[in-house]
Amino acid sequence: MAERKFLVPKGTEMLRDQYHFSQGVQVGNTIYVSGQGGWDAKFQLADNVAAQARQAFRNIETVLKEAGASLDDVVEIGSFHLDMDQMGATVEAMREAFPRHQPAWTAVGVTRLAMPAMLVEIKAVAIKQG
Repeated sequence: MAERKFLVPKGTEMLRDQYHFSQGVQVGNTIYVSGQGGWDAKFQLADNVAAQARQAFRNIETVLKEAGASLDDVVEIGSFHLDMDQMGATVEAMREAFPRHQPAWTAVGVTRLAMPAMLVEIKAVAIKQG
């Protein structure tokens, strides 16, 4: 069985300690990134879907860097939306995050996310090259 490495980037220890989860888990060359909201380093959320989606992809990138990977290694994403009519903003953020490839994607409409002001949450799976 491949060794597991639990990824907790600096500044996210509170999430691990308070909610008992890692931001990501690496198993061999595969990296599973927990759902990321559009929060900044102070866990403040932007007030619109576009900004939250862009920040969520930056947060995914931070987790991937802990494993020596990048957004170029992402093969699958899953997104959770409070308002599916605003999904276009997530698509634009995806185009920015993945200019050279198109990961597999599943989008799901939900009635609530982890934080009251969250509008979108995005998780990812990456396969580290090399």
